[in-house]
Amino acid sequence: MIALVKLSYKKNNLKLMEMPEPVPDSNQVKVKVKRTGICGTDIYGYQAVRPPVILGHETSGVVVAKGKNVRGIRIGEAVTTETTVSICGKCRFCQTKDYNLCPYRKGLGSAANGAFAEYFCIRKESIHKLPFNVDFAAGSLSEPLACAVHAVIEQAKVSPGEVVLILGPGPFGLLVTQVVKSQGAKVIICGKEGDEKRLRLAKLLGTDVIINLKEGGIEERVKELTSGYGVDVVFECSGTPSALRLGLKLIRKKGRYVQAGILRQPVKMDLEQILFVKEVVLLGSHTQKSSSWKKALNLMSESKINLKALVTDELPLSHWRGGFRKAKEKDSVKVLLYPPN
Repeated sequence: MIALVKLSYKKNNLKLMEMPEPVPDSNQVKVKVKRTGICGTDIYGYQAVRPPVILGHETSGVVVAKGKNVRGIRIGEAVTTETTVSICGKCRFCQTKDYNLCPYRKGLGSAANGAFAEYFCIRKESIHKLPFNVDFAAGSLSEPLACAVHAVIEQAKVSPGEVVLILGPGPFGLLVTQVVKSQGAKVIICGKEGDEKRLRLAKLLGTDVIINLKEGGIEERVKELTSGYGVDVVFECSGTPSALRLGLKLIRKKGRYVQAGILRQPVKMDLEQILFVKEVVLLGSHTQKSSSWKKALNLMSESKINLKALVTDELPLSHWRGGFRKAKEKDSVKVLLYPPN
């Protein structure tokens, strides 16, 4: 089969090549890929990636084979999948179903072969049936949606009436925006020069307040919207130190700050101001787990999240270079690749 393989840790060391077609073991499901989204971790690399490995983890497809121990999943079903390929099953995190934090966890497209291919295999527990109202393109965004659900509902526990600041109108920021709105909170989203198209989309998706940082005045606007207190919750979705510092500046005392984007460099912070003076609660959010998926699939089946609106490009896997280039450009939002039929 054709697959996109990261050959080494070197930058851009990717190659479209023939790979053996995977065979499911007794507890696995084999999926024929229909769509796979390009994630920032595919483009920029991430410490969890263990080359050589087939990349791709935001995916949807059709079940074409299953192991002898797999029950409740039928051949021909339209599915999406969690990224967990294997866990130890014994550590304290696995015991509490927080297996996203298992130190021995292997992820699809990082430590195990992924979905930028014609087929992939994964453990039966990770497979989820797509709701009937969700097509393959939208279904490939199920995984980042589950990540957004974990951040918004399970970590920050956003409540109705709260004022939430989202920094970064990229694909993940736009998903976080929609999940926050589904919880009845008010959303302020910030972007910078070049983000105009994404900010317009944020408005169409129901964002209450759009702020372009190039125009200035964000502190005054936030004070106006929050009676001078600052926002209740901040989601930093861009992974940039400047956004982190801005979010901590605009958050109210006893507010919740969630680092949802991946920071790729150390950041200096005034912890006395953040923790002692303001009593800010600092939260992390790492991928997703079973409970996140249940909530995400419910939102999808109830049509409370518009995943299709984020899809701007669908390209054949053979055009992966152009797809990766588009995914870096702010004129695109979510870029999907599909393998040969």
